[in-house]
Amino acid sequence: MYQGIFIDAIEANKRFADLMSIQGPQGLNVIFKKPSELMALAQEISAAQPDLVALDYCLNDPLNKPSLGYKAGPLAQQLRDQALETVNQDFPIILVSHQDDINAFFENLTAQNLFDRCFSKEELGNGGSHRLQILSLVKGYKQLIKNWNKPERWSLFFGLTPEEKERVAYQAIRELDKLKAPHQVARDILRYVIDRQGLLLDKDNVLAQLGVAKTGEDVEALLDILKKDKLDYTGIFSEGWTRWWSHSLDDWENNLCDEHLGNMTAKERVSCLNKQFGLKLSPAKSRWQGHTEALFSFACDSCHQPTEEQYSVAAYDALPLPYTFARAHYICWKCVETGEFKDKGLALDEGERFIVKKIQNGEMRK
Repeated sequence: MYQGIFIDAIEANKRFADLMSIQGPQGLNVIFKKPSELMALAQEISAAQPDLVALDYCLNDPLNKPSLGYKAGPLAQQLRDQALETVNQDFPIILVSHQDDINAFFENLTAQNLFDRCFSKEELGNGGSHRLQILSLVKGYKQLIKNWNKPERWSLFFGLTPEEKERVAYQAIRELDKLKAPHQVARDILRYVIDRQGLLLDKDNVLAQLGVAKTGEDVEALLDILKKDKLDYTGIFSEGWTRWWSHSLDDWENNLCDEHLGNMTAKERVSCLNKQFGLKLSPAKSRWQGHTEALFSFACDSCHQPTEEQYSVAAYDALPLPYTFARAHYICWKCVETGEFKDKGLALDEGERFIVKKIQNGEMRK
């Protein structure tokens, strides 16, 4: 069983250690520990060689004086610096705190690179997939360390066959070679492969590409068919985040209907799928056009509904994408019109100002 440590100054928060734990030989046992002096605690954690470290954002108890006076960032920095010296002793570090504290944490751009994932205590208390995601981080790090010095390690990390290497952007994937520690590789895989569309697609984008409504019948049956046909991603971190190979979905579509699905409307794509597999899928409806005769390309990064490339604008990325296999974010015209993209933390690219102004002025409805 893997061993983890949860550092929190409040004794009553010990229960969150249990909420992160999973029983079984390949499970995770998380123990609770209160913080102590920064450098001493960092040395103690490193000496224990845990498989996971979870930190509360504020590592001081406001009811006890004097306060330790430090937050999770400085402790995580010490742990990351120590891990740079020995690859075999690297481990995932996650932030587990209340939502208000996580919001404050996201204002610190430097600290964000120190943590693999953030989980709110409210989220952990409501159940869900967090346990599998946390365990997936642990197993992913073990895979990185085990195969760190092996030739063709990226094929091992991503579960690629020799034939698949010819279909994916393998040369671009090898740009990850510039990273010097497992936690750096884990950070970029999570950020630019798991979280970004490009090499992989999430469920929303798979359904958008197929023109399928997310709320219709037989959606899970369709996804089961895709898994049976081995379109699902089974590489690192796949146990925590379900993803689908973009190139495999493209190949699968080519052999499905008389014409490539990209040239068909949502209504036509779904008709083909229902006929081929005996399903009762419903076609997705365009939020902008209001009908199912749309040529969907991907899911909007704001509303996560299928949208057409023609009726989407680019979102602003604060930092340039470091890898060519990662796709930019796009926002559908409907979300631009309503302004709802702002609530999702997205901003519009300034290069889209002309069309955005027309949308918001109602000119594109005329």
